[in-house]
Amino acid sequence: MSETLRQIAQFLVPTWPLLATCLMSLLPGNRVSPAARRFAVGGAILSCVLIPFLPAADLLTRWSCLLVSVIPLMSWREDARRIASSLCFLACSVMLLALVTHDVLIVMSLTACAAMLLALHETLVTTRARLAWDLMRARLLGLILALLGTSLTSLVHDPSTLRLGDLFLAIGLCLLAGSGTILPQRLSDNPADRRAAVLDMLLCIGAVALMLRLPEREITHLVLLFAGLGGLWLCVLARQDGAQMAVALATLSAACPGGLVPALLFLTTGLALSADPRLPEPTRRWIACCLPPWPGFAAMCGLAVGLFRSGALPVILCLTALGIQAAGARFDRPDPRDRRERVLLALLLSGGLAAPFLLTRIWPLIWMAP
Repeated sequence: MSETLRQIAQFLVPTWPLLATCLMSLLPGNRVSPAARRFAVGGAILSCVLIPFLPAADLLTRWSCLLVSVIPLMSWREDARRIASSLCFLACSVMLLALVTHDVLIVMSLTACAAMLLALHETLVTTRARLAWDLMRARLLGLILALLGTSLTSLVHDPSTLRLGDLFLAIGLCLLAGSGTILPQRLSDNPADRRAAVLDMLLCIGAVALMLRLPEREITHLVLLFAGLGGLWLCVLARQDGAQMAVALATLSAACPGGLVPALLFLTTGLALSADPRLPEPTRRWIACCLPPWPGFAAMCGLAVGLFRSGALPVILCLTALGIQAAGARFDRPDPRDRRERVLLALLLSGGLAAPFLLTRIWPLIWMAP
């Protein structure tokens, strides 16, 4: 029975969005949007049930797959057209397939497919298509560098070439995750742009998941450390306290030994903030700035321990940035408007309460990049 469940999970977890896309293509236009919502809800429930049975999967694979599986539901819009919903489901299917794959070159190739699908989605449905394309160009540049670095590290065994491949791969993943990307605050005023922000987290999750599997080499550590600190301080200077800040902290966690759980907690917080539950600004800042009882607080404690191994300066810079961001924070009781937002905040709060217990365990990775 357990072996049958493993085979079902191995097939359905990465392919259910593809099956949903095929079914949506057979429906009349006026039934696509309600069907997309039902497929997204059903797929999220199916993933929650089957992900624990994934064969040869570690905590990183399972948690990342769960985050990707809820993206179609969090990005659903009532007025979305067939092609927009289809591209969203297809991109999620490709990213799920990348997360359960154990080869770096194949993972980067699948990530490239997901990035191109999202680029097409943004140019079709976003009201600010030119701005969306400008933001995607940095991701595409990072994708090219990451593919080049992966090719060098996978196909060439010369030590100097391997160091160059590590450099290209680390820089490409940082660009793919959005390090240095500053989004205007006005983007959160438009429902289409909020949907784009949720889909944007798809590439961030894939990039950070691969960062955590990179071998502990000096050049990789330095690139991720500088990219994380630079992205964090850019958020401070631009007065951004949303998903971009969480992704910068996740990148910083990937540079530290034992940063697996903190990075996943930061990604979870970033995905929740990108969904924009329309919280009051002080409460939203409280969540983003790693203050209790949200998951970022425990994650920041684990991150600080890991950063101390690189010296006191990175810890001081990180805590100073968070302190500046938290200056205007205030803990107010959230008053979400609909059921989805209440569920989202409840899950985020429960994750924050469970996070300290996750940090006390050692979570080994099943596979690492060569």
